[in-house]
Amino acid sequence: MIKQLLFYNFRYFSRSHKFIVPLVIYLAAFAVLYATKPLEVMNTYGMTAMLTFIIAVLVAYSFMEIEDPVQQQIVLLSLRNDNLYYFSKVFFVWIIVSIMSFILVLYPAIFGFFNSSINFGYIIVALIGHLLLGFLGICVSVLFNSRLFKNRQFAVLMLIIIVLVSVVQKAIILKSPATKWVLYILPPVSLVVDRITNFAGSKNMVPLFLAFGISIVYSFGLLVAFIKLMKTKVF
Repeated sequence: MIKQLLFYNFRYFSRSHKFIVPLVIYLAAFAVLYATKPLEVMNTYGMTAMLTFIIAVLVAYSFMEIEDPVQQQIVLLSLRNDNLYYFSKVFFVWIIVSIMSFILVLYPAIFGFFNSSINFGYIIVALIGHLLLGFLGICVSVLFNSRLFKNRQFAVLMLIIIVLVSVVQKAIILKSPATKWVLYILPPVSLVVDRITNFAGSKNMVPLFLAFGISIVYSFGLLVAFIKLMKTKVF
């Protein structure tokens, strides 16, 4: 059943052409990032991980707005499994973002863009970080769909604010420590990016895994909230 849903989602998304804007932004950022070399290994991966989060937000937001409400009701009535239906949407976008992540991580390593040799462990850490931030971006973005927020301008504004503040969260806390108790409730993008950027081998594994764990728990919390809210929200 999940395969049929993924194909259904792919057909809708490819026909909508709403993937064009996120794709253009992705390609433009890709070109700018790799316009010169050599590059610092983990600094570069920190930037591309942040880019993955932003692209995931854009792709998920675009994707959630393409399906006609009547068509949604027909699919839900046919499927009779709301959890699987809404999960398939998140999973489909994550597949797209994951492909982008693999390219961002492997391209500079394969074609020698870094100023030093890179081992397999660094690539694995970078890839996991990209996949987690991509999933986090999707889970954040889907909560701002038109079923849950009728005021689209407000939804877009809130999403932009959350994304921007999440990205620069660490810098804000360093300048204003008193804000940390408020900012800690936001998606842990800055935390994960910081752990990737400063990763230097086995001595950094504990804080790295802690950041990854927080990201996973936060993402699945948002995913559960998304599914529950969508099931209770009438069309």
